Amino acid sequence: MTGRIFWKKTILALLIAVVLSLPFGWIVAMLLTPVLWRLEPMLNLELAGHSGPSDWVFLLIWAIVAGAFFLVLRRVLSSSKSNKIGSD
Repeated sequence: MTGRIFWKKTILALLIAVVLSLPFGWIVAMLLTPVLWRLEPMLNLELAGHSGPSDWVFLLIWAIVAGAFFLVLRRVLSSSKSNKIGSD
């Protein structure tokens, strides 16, 4: 794979991962709220309030989800048609 195609696919994977991870990260954070409530007394941290997880918890979960999406998309895009076309 040439360098130019590599960077195009990397940027595309990054953009898709950021866009997809926004709603998925929010859903995962909201689903984890009961778990966060139970962890608060043990960790002595404010993980979730009455309206949902703390801002830093949202950001942490979003970063994890975005990173996972990026790694999966990068692998899928790197093994797609360009490798098959280049071998012909």
